[in-house]
Amino acid sequence: MAKKVLVVEDHPATAEMIANILQLDGIGSVIAPDGPAGLEKARSEKPDLILLDVMMPEMNGFEVCDKLKADPATSRIPIVIVSVRASEDSVKKGKGCGASEYITKPFEPAKLRAVVKKYLK
Repeated sequence: MAKKVLVVEDHPATAEMIANILQLDGIGSVIAPDGPAGLEKARSEKPDLILLDVMMPEMNGFEVCDKLKADPATSRIPIVIVSVRASEDSVKKGKGCGASEYITKPFEPAKLRAVVKKYLK
């Protein structure tokens, strides 16, 4: 069965680029344009991994991460934060809310592919 990644990203071009990178490895993706949609799709789609942006309208990625980790239905899904916020505080906050990994934008496609493969083994 093909692996599936949920991409929670409010910039359509970035979400599409990530989906295209994942497709290179035969990984399917589902895109959610904001935090509330990401929470809903995490429950309905049951992805193998979640790639989560931080700076989004309505609910930021840290809040989404907290809610996903608090929900028994989604708490075991690994989360990788992919954000332009590169400060040490942001990385600590991401790890603190339960993210397994933190990638800063802009990123090398090879790095994203390696991190995704690590969690989809």
